[in-house]
Amino acid sequence: MRLMISESKNSKSLYAIKSTFENGKHPSKIVEKLGTVQELERKLDGQSPIQWGKDTCYESYKKMARNGLSFVPLQVAL
Repeated sequence: MRLMISESKNSKSLYAIKSTFENGKHPSKIVEKLGTVQELERKLDGQSPIQWGKDTCYESYKKMARNGLSFVPLQVAL
């Protein structure tokens, strides 16, 4: 599980993505859209949105590893 930052002309969006192995290929799947940097800056009260996104992805990865699951939906609580 990792954080992907997608930049457009007007904003940056944060996504939690997971790399998989299917049919000899390594596609990435978007697990959840975490929000835009601007939205998260307002909600997180000074905490870095990018660091928060990395921490969220790491916590989800730990849940997956602990439970032996290949996919755990993120529950984002702001």
